[in-house]
Amino acid sequence: MDSSAIEHAQRVAAQVTAEAASEAWKRRHHMTLTFFLAGARSSHEEDHHARKLDEWREQLVDCIEANAYAKVTDGKVAELRRKLQGWILWEIEYRDDALDSLLKAYPPTEPRREPRSFLPMPVAEAHGDQAEFYFADVFAFVTGYLAHTIRRPLDGTSATWCPRWWDHPEAGARLSALWLAWEQLRLDPMLGMSTWWVQHADPHLQVLMDPKQGPFAACSPKGHTQTPLEQLPVAPNPA
Repeated sequence: MDSSAIEHAQRVAAQVTAEAASEAWKRRHHMTLTFFLAGARSSHEEDHHARKLDEWREQLVDCIEANAYAKVTDGKVAELRRKLQGWILWEIEYRDDALDSLLKAYPPTEPRREPRSFLPMPVAEAHGDQAEFYFADVFAFVTGYLAHTIRRPLDGTSATWCPRWWDHPEAGARLSALWLAWEQLRLDPMLGMSTWWVQHADPHLQVLMDPKQGPFAACSPKGHTQTPLEQLPVAPNPA
């Protein structure tokens, strides 16, 4: 049997075991696994596997409760997880379309992608590995929120902008900071957005859109300049 099929069976068994005591069992797993293990062979097969899965879950829930109160080892839970995995693998090995059915019912999860920003440190390091972002990265934030929300007379006199903002290091860093501040402050339903506008958006946008001294001063809303502003001159560090 292909190793990827074994790995997927392991992932499914682990997921179902972890969620078997939750509402996900009734809402999804019980019916999905019943149909998968029965293989559309007959209603008798479906009844048989439905009962088998109910018994398996009952044993698992008993183990979880015992573990909570008596502090027993997790050996029995691991044994039940392997048991479910064995049922899944048997079906994959003896039914040609089983793996396709399993992949359709339980699509492989994509690896967690580091959200793109222009900050010197990884976003996960700044916000924690478990951070949940409304916008996937700073590009989605600027395109999906800022560009629709901010309206200014971009005449080059009162304000300006560059469509290729990411080609300006300062602009990328400031907009990344604005995005992460927005993601954090949106969790405060009372004062979060007001704080974001007054303390973050207003001062950053004032600098960004300054047509004379801002990072886009050499550009225009029509396009990115071919002669960008020079970086700050820095003398060699004295040894």
